Amino acid sequence: MNVNFREVEFRDKEFILNANKEINLLSGLNDSTFDHNIDKDLFEDKICKAILAEENKIPIGFVLYSYIYWANCGKGIYLSQVYVKEEYRNKGIFKMLLYELESKEKDCKFITDFVGNENVTMLNSMKKLDFKLSELNIFYRKANNHV
Repeated sequence: MNVNFREVEFRDKEFILNANKEINLLSGLNDSTFDHNIDKDLFEDKICKAILAEENKIPIGFVLYSYIYWANCGKGIYLSQVYVKEEYRNKGIFKMLLYELESKEKDCKFITDFVGNENVTMLNSMKKLDFKLSELNIFYRKANNHV
């Protein structure tokens, strides 16, 4: 298998959006606004980034990420989404994507991810790749909510 990696381009948008739908189904999510925000967030303002894995110029997976800062560790990476086409799973593509990400973002000290309890595939993948389960509680609030 000859896998190449590159930054995503606008021509990859449909692949990413279809993967997003599949990820949301696996995670039990139904409130994604990514399809409305992808152009601005990923391709224009670049508040997130993505690395694409392809074989013979055909997309087979990607990692979508952004930066995060933690006072105890410094600059890090938040994995927003990781996707590998089903027929390419269990072939090391996710691991290769992580290595590519780490080599591209050398100044980052850690990688974190939030995984829904329903997404057993991703939970198992994270364990295989030696991610540790955090004892931290995760809170979030959508911006512009007035108390």
